[in-house]
Amino acid sequence: MLLFAGVLMAAVHPEAILKSTQSSVEAGRDLPLVGEEFSNGETFRLVLLGALNDYALGDVDTNDEGKFTIDLAIPANVRPGQYQLVAYAPDGDRSATMDVSVTAASPEAAEEGHDESMASGATAEEMIIQRSTTGVGWGVIGLVIGLAGGFGLALLRGTPSVEV
Repeated sequence: MLLFAGVLMAAVHPEAILKSTQSSVEAGRDLPLVGEEFSNGETFRLVLLGALNDYALGDVDTNDEGKFTIDLAIPANVRPGQYQLVAYAPDGDRSATMDVSVTAASPEAAEEGHDESMASGATAEEMIIQRSTTGVGWGVIGLVIGLAGGFGLALLRGTPSVEV
């Protein structure tokens, strides 16, 4: 019975293949992508899975032969790193995967994808942390260090010496 269920699953989701002429793509650029051996005439969801972030890249429709060819747009806000491109079937199962490396966006690609990155959340300008310390701040730091040193000396002087 279990063997029959495995054969049935293989028939429902054949081993699909994702291929590209590139193993690496710059963020903000297109990745030429070919899909083969997918279910005929269905829509598959493409997602870029990373260690920290996932990026939904859109849907693709297969033809009557279970194939598709597209130039897949990689958003400019994708962080550089190693990713897995996954094609999900309409029922949510993984149909195919492909490893892809994303490199940092060039200034031109970043400008083209500027509106897209603004819609996704924080930008580098919003993450600047001010690290200036005022004179009063340095005074408090010096006072704490001085008190700690004085307290340490008082403890050392108060410790009885051992005579041998």
